[in-house]
Amino acid sequence: MDADFISFETLIATRDSAWWVMWGAIATIVTAIGSLLTLAYAVAALSTWKKQEKTKIKSEFKRSFLALDYAVHMMPDDWNRSMAQFIRVKGRAISAETSEAELCLNELKKCWHDAISAWVMCEGLLKKTNLKALWHELSDINIDYLNGRTQKLVVLEKLADMPSVEFIFKD
Repeated sequence: MDADFISFETLIATRDSAWWVMWGAIATIVTAIGSLLTLAYAVAALSTWKKQEKTKIKSEFKRSFLALDYAVHMMPDDWNRSMAQFIRVKGRAISAETSEAELCLNELKKCWHDAISAWVMCEGLLKKTNLKALWHELSDINIDYLNGRTQKLVVLEKLADMPSVEFIFKD
C-alpha cells in the first residue's frame, strides 16, 4: 500500500467521522431544546393545576354557605333556648316536633362542620378579602343560634353577606 493512499483513506474516514459527530451534536441540541420545552410546559401545567385547585377549594367554601343557609332555613321558626337545652339534655326527643327539630339541628351541625372544613382548606387564600372578619362573626352568631340565644333571621342575614363577597375568581 502506498502511503499517500493510506493518508487519503484516513482523511476520508476522519471527514466521515466529523460529519457524524456534527449530526450527533445537532441531535443533542434538538434533544436539549425539546427537554427545555417539556420543562416549560410542565411548569405551565403545574401552575394551571394549582390555580384550578385553589378555585375548587374556594368554590367548595362558597357552596358550603348555600348548604348552611338551607340548613338554617329548615330549622324550626320557634327555635329558642329552651328547645336547644331540651334537645341537648334529653338526647332523645319525645314529641314529633322536637324529633324534627333534633333532625334539623343535626343537619345544621353537619353543614356547619362542612363549612368549617372548607374554611380551614382555604383560609390562607382569602387574606385579601374581608371574609375572615365575616367568618368570625358568623361563627359567634352560629354558636349563639345553636344555644337558642339568637334568632334565625340574624344568622340568615349574616349568611347572606358571605356569598356576596367575590373571592373565587379574584387574584
